Amino acid sequence: MGMVAPNEKKRFTVLGPEDVFQFECHPGLGCFTRCCRDITIFLTPYDIIRMKNALHLSSGDFLAAYAVTMIGDTGLPVVILKMLENDEKACPFVTNRGCRLYPDRPWACRIYPLQPESTKITEKAGTAYYSVMDVDFCRGLVSDKIQSLSDWIGQQGIPVYHEMEALFKKITTNDRLIQEKITNKKIQEMYYMACYDLDRFRRFVLESTFLDRFEVSPEAIEQMKTDDVALYRFAIQWLEYGLLGQHVLRVKPDVMAAQKQEMGIE
Repeated sequence: MGMVAPNEKKRFTVLGPEDVFQFECHPGLGCFTRCCRDITIFLTPYDIIRMKNALHLSSGDFLAAYAVTMIGDTGLPVVILKMLENDEKACPFVTNRGCRLYPDRPWACRIYPLQPESTKITEKAGTAYYSVMDVDFCRGLVSDKIQSLSDWIGQQGIPVYHEMEALFKKITTNDRLIQEKITNKKIQEMYYMACYDLDRFRRFVLESTFLDRFEVSPEAIEQMKTDDVALYRFAIQWLEYGLLGQHVLRVKPDVMAAQKQEMGIE
C-alpha cells in the first residue's frame, strides 16, 4: 500500500471488526511518544485501578498525585490525567523509551490511533466501530503494516476494558441522569468515591454501618477486602441502587421494617 503524506487529509472511514487499517508504532519513529504530550486523557475507574496498583499507591494517593477532577455536563465528576507543568505538558509516565506504565496504560492510550464511533444501538448489538484519528505528525499512520481492527483490539488488551467500561456506562449513559443534572454535592462525592477512590469506598463498606443495612454474602465481603475489580462491580451496584433506584442490592428485612415503621407504612 502506498505512503500517504502526513499533512494529506485522510478520508473518514468507520471500521468494523474485520476491516483493516495502517499503523505501526516503535521507538525508531521520529514522532515516538509525541502523542503522549499536550493531550487530555480522561481516566475510567478501571484505568485508575490498573494504574494505582502498578504504582503501588492507594487510590487516594494516586488521585492526589496524578489526577485532576472536574464536573461533567451531567453534574457527575470526571477524572483527567494530570500532565506535567512544563512546556511540553507531557504525561508523567512517558520516557524517551516509551511509557513506564505500558502494561497498565489507560484505555485511551491503548486504543490510539483509533477512536470509538459506536452508538447506543451498536453497543446494544455488541458490535463496536472505530475510525482512525487524523493526526498529522504521526508517522505510524503511514506505515506499510496492515492489521485488522479485531486483531488490534486483542493485541492491545482492550476486551477487559470494554467489560469494565460497560459497567460504568450503566451510570454515565442513564437517560434520567443525563436529563436531570446532578447538583447535590453529597451525591457527587458518593459517585466520585464509588467510581474513582475505591480504597476509600472499601473503608466505607467495611468500617461504617453499611453492612448493617444491606444483605451482602460473607464470600462477597471477603472478596472485596482484597479484589479491586470485585469491589468496583459492587460499587456500581451501589450507585445503581442509590442513583437510579434499581433494586440490585437487598436491604436487610429488619432495616426495611424499621424504615416502613418510621414512614408510617404497615
